[in-house]
Amino acid sequence: QFAQELARASPMRAWIDQELAFPDSMVDRIVPHTSDDHRRLAHELVGLDDAWPVVTEPFTQWVVEDRFVAGRPDWAAQGVQFVDDVSSWEAMKLRLLNAAHSTLAYLGVPAGLETVERAVAEPALRGFVEALWSAEVAPTLPAQVHSKVEPYCARLLERFANPALGHRTR
Repeated sequence: QFAQELARASPMRAWIDQELAFPDSMVDRIVPHTSDDHRRLAHELVGLDDAWPVVTEPFTQWVVEDRFVAGRPDWAAQGVQFVDDVSSWEAMKLRLLNAAHSTLAYLGVPAGLETVERAVAEPALRGFVEALWSAEVAPTLPAQVHSKVEPYCARLLERFANPALGHRTR
């Protein structure tokens, strides 16, 4: 406790509080496991061997807490969303995207569906995910994002259905 009191009263702590900021952030982008097909494609595209090319979906979302001591960077021009509290956006991403992604994998593997795209195309699994979102997940989300849930889920279904990702359920 003495160390905590000393840290709170120290000139260094005052300087940190006045001169620095550590804004929270959240990124939403599906990045599937790299496959041999990805390695071959990377070689075809750039003419070099890359043992671990990073393949991503076209969608990206970057949410940053609007807390800067020397002015906000001009990242909004690149699509960054500045918000007061990132935790609501993070909850939406984790509970909607990650929960559905895991559900499609857990149910897709025993159903013999090798990719997320094939799993979400299966009407029973898609219906299960939609029911999970509306009945179980959406009611747990912070009020700040309630109006964004429906369009976000619609976009998630499009993202999951992207055959170019080849995102495996196993």
